[in-house]
Amino acid sequence: MILGIEIENFDVFDKDKAGILIDDFLADRDRSHSRDGLRGLNAFIGRNNTGKTSFMGCMAFLKDTVTQGCAVASISYGRPGFANMTPDISKPSVFRVFFKVEDKKSDGPKFIQYELSIVTSRFKSPVIDREKVILVNEKDGVREALTILDMKGGMGTINKINGESIVADIGVEDEHLTALSVYGKITGYRDFVLLYTEIYHWFFCSFSSEEQSSYYYEGGAPGGHKHLNSTGSNVGNVLEYIKMKDEEEYERIITEIKDKIPAMKHKKNLPLALKESPDKLFLYLLLLRDANPRSTIFIETPDKDLYHDMVDVLSDEMREYTMKNHYCQIIFSTHNPYIIETLSPKEIWIFERSFEKEEGDVSIRCAGADPLVMEMFHQGVGMGAIWYGGHLDERPDDDNG
Repeated sequence: MILGIEIENFDVFDKDKAGILIDDFLADRDRSHSRDGLRGLNAFIGRNNTGKTSFMGCMAFLKDTVTQGCAVASISYGRPGFANMTPDISKPSVFRVFFKVEDKKSDGPKFIQYELSIVTSRFKSPVIDREKVILVNEKDGVREALTILDMKGGMGTINKINGESIVADIGVEDEHLTALSVYGKITGYRDFVLLYTEIYHWFFCSFSSEEQSSYYYEGGAPGGHKHLNSTGSNVGNVLEYIKMKDEEEYERIITEIKDKIPAMKHKKNLPLALKESPDKLFLYLLLLRDANPRSTIFIETPDKDLYHDMVDVLSDEMREYTMKNHYCQIIFSTHNPYIIETLSPKEIWIFERSFEKEEGDVSIRCAGADPLVMEMFHQGVGMGAIWYGGHLDERPDDDNG
């Protein structure tokens, strides 16, 4: 689960943050500040071109950099190359992500921050500049930051904590690869495995994209697939896999989903019916029933093309998913007041942009930071109504006079 993200000098962001980072967490002595972090369910709202899509794109780039290297990530999925994605190529682009991850070995949470700095070489290619992993270590009730990975220019130190602290000098020969991509796959480096696995299991959902329909006209590869892909085009393969693995579980899932979608109730041959008429809500509900839930699901406008009562169904299902899976979360963007009606102010993040300059004038704030919004919410006014009334478009210190 992500508690906070900061992006510096990349895309439209100069140095913008949503949630909390490790310094905020450690500075909070009464431990109440952690409530200001990102939560299980998070909505990004704001006018068009304020950075919501860019924010998710930055996170997708970070995942691809960690798992595949910054050179590959810079040109994958139509990206224009790193030098064209960073506003100032003379400065590094920096990503800081603070996590709360499940450590099944200790049967409790671990708090870890990952920091990655990428620079543009004189050949305009991306190079890993700095990389740090910082662990929150707690002893006798006192929290402290312990750096367990510190890399600069491909050389640095790693701290393998396995009953005792063992610091070793390491190096990564390939300037495009992260150290996390190496040590995150080695069993003996548990903290790095937890962190790498967390990032690797981010899922970027594109069920509403134009790509989503291509499968239904071109046909898909045969065989069972364990998980839905980003466009949902392999839904038939996933249903086949579930049915082959456990037919009773398949029937339970299908019955459960059909009961929530009136249009699906009378469809017999489901994979064939979905090919003939793709149903986005079905895809979302199937994704949320994956036997191996994703650490973070990023969705742009999940309410797109859904009738308002189906938006209510999806909203309830997303909430239930995060309640069942305590270390998993959903981050979605929306322009629809219906889908945020049951959210709390602390689950809503407002993106704003002045457009006074071409890049770097985005600001992100939590609706829960506005005393008026909090008071209205505590009085029983839903967040959809508060947004529709224009209260989320005003900063707490605005003069409404």
